[in-house]
Amino acid sequence: MWSQETDRRCYIRPMRLIVVAVAIALAGSGCGGGDDDGDDGSASDDGADDGSDDDGGDQGGPDGSPGGDGGPGSDAAAGDYIPLVTATWSIAPGDEGYICGTRTLTEDIYAGSLRPMAPLGTHHTTIEMSDPIGPDNPSFPCGPEFGDFYASGVGTQELVLPDGVGLLAPAGQQLRVSLHLFNATDKTLTGVSGLEVRPLDAAEVEHTASVAYHGPMSFTILPIEPGDDPQTVTDQSSLGAQTLVGIFPHMHQLGTHFRAVLQRSGGEDVVLWDEAYQFESQEFAPLAEVPVEAGDTIETSCTWTNTTGDPVGWGTSSEAEMCYSILMSY
Repeated sequence: MWSQETDRRCYIRPMRLIVVAVAIALAGSGCGGGDDDGDDGSASDDGADDGSDDDGGDQGGPDGSPGGDGGPGSDAAAGDYIPLVTATWSIAPGDEGYICGTRTLTEDIYAGSLRPMAPLGTHHTTIEMSDPIGPDNPSFPCGPEFGDFYASGVGTQELVLPDGVGLLAPAGQQLRVSLHLFNATDKTLTGVSGLEVRPLDAAEVEHTASVAYHGPMSFTILPIEPGDDPQTVTDQSSLGAQTLVGIFPHMHQLGTHFRAVLQRSGGEDVVLWDEAYQFESQEFAPLAEVPVEAGDTIETSCTWTNTTGDPVGWGTSSEAEMCYSILMSY
């Protein structure tokens, strides 16, 4: 099996960071994947926009750029970032909840680069795509959801896909963004959160990418006792023939280590990720086009240290846990 150092050099492409990265100072342990006690709602990294203003201040992209009107403009030039789908929200001090927004596309959009719009108070974002199920709505209460199009959490930064690869949002489809919000400040926060993309010309696209979740849907993490080892849960999922271009390791606040291994049916296994887990710095990391053959599987292993004193199971709330290898592939 390849070593972690070899795999990270060979398979994780350098991340092209946005000019002003979103970093959220957490109150306690972080929050960002639909999880914990919302600790990323305390302050921004540069202190310039800490959400202390009642109007929420920053409602734009993660680099402070304007958030736009919540959808792609038909005159958006390839190479410029445009909002793809967003939701507007307001949340009172100490509150936690979910807000969704929908937008039906009027043109094909191939995303060559993606970056979340996640002002203070945004924990995680999921986006699903389907035939329209009703009129578009820029903001409405909802619950925790999974996204088959895109997902991001605390610390997720710009994802640049390999040349010729685009994540397609087709004309006529409705995008639904689900935001997990938490306000750990003492003042009301408002914002616009979602996803912006850098579109490609259709002629540039050789491969169309998609996103899939792989991991256990049921587990119980027991409280740790003195002398106990942290608890690890491992899941194996089958993969069809595809090429991996990105991975988003996802756990919640009790997570301490995440490992994802591509187990080849007829060759050497590939470690895609094997690192200590830091909830406040989740990322959708690019992969340098890792080939997957029919019969290969993805093994996802999550390790937790449960110091709550109570059993903790799978769930979408702040006090529950998750364990997913979220893979982008074509």
